[in-house]
Amino acid sequence: MLRLFSKPILPSCFFLVFTLLICEDTLAQSKDIARQESYFVKLYSKLTSFKPADYDSIQFYAHEFETEFTNFIKNNPATLSYSFTRLNGNNSCYIRTSEDGNFRIYSWDTWTGGSMHVFREIYQWKANGKVFTKTPHYEEGDADAFCSKVFTVSIHSKPCYFAITNVIYSTKDAMQSIAAFSIEGNQLVDTVKVFKTKTQKLNKIDVDFDFFSVVDRPERPLELINYDHKRKIIYIPLVNDKGQVTKKNLLYQLKDRYFEFIGIETGMRK
Repeated sequence: MLRLFSKPILPSCFFLVFTLLICEDTLAQSKDIARQESYFVKLYSKLTSFKPADYDSIQFYAHEFETEFTNFIKNNPATLSYSFTRLNGNNSCYIRTSEDGNFRIYSWDTWTGGSMHVFREIYQWKANGKVFTKTPHYEEGDADAFCSKVFTVSIHSKPCYFAITNVIYSTKDAMQSIAAFSIEGNQLVDTVKVFKTKTQKLNKIDVDFDFFSVVDRPERPLELINYDHKRKIIYIPLVNDKGQVTKKNLLYQLKDRYFEFIGIETGMRK
């Protein structure tokens, strides 16, 4: 007698239902984050509506925004992959993410300073399938920085993240920096010494400069420190003894484990 066998359909149906449930949950999370983003856009607009005159109100809403936004990011791991287009697009927050999506820096101006701008930051990263957050420790009077760019370089087959940050001390005095980060286990490590000068190894390079020497440059935020992915060269602007940014750059090129100083050149290589 001929018997016909058919493949069981139960596992396929289960997989389909499971996939649909995940999609629905992801969609619900995105909608919830979108609603919260709208709230934070309004809250930050409320904050800026009081500048520069009503300092007490600015302080109140700056604290409100920092507390609520930080708690929201900490308690919602899905935010790491959410675009935050509205917050990121209207100069409320600078939200910069690595190419692999595993590292992100949120930063914003509290408007609680005068000519010195006081920024706040949140670091967020993924490791071993989990999402973590960290906020820097601030001392009274700290200006801190905002992050304008994050780029990734593979060093010994491991991603190393480089953050370009900016400090505004006054209308004239400013600083742009490049710092290296890595993810080790579940920890975000900010002490990775990947810059090699003639005399020492560093995890960060700072460039103090006179803002008025570059005020006519069109890009905002300023792009003084640059990276050439093709040649694996980091360009650090050379500043003269008056703090003015010159046309010359210090060049650091990736060689094995380090970005080694290779010289000073005018402009960038073509």
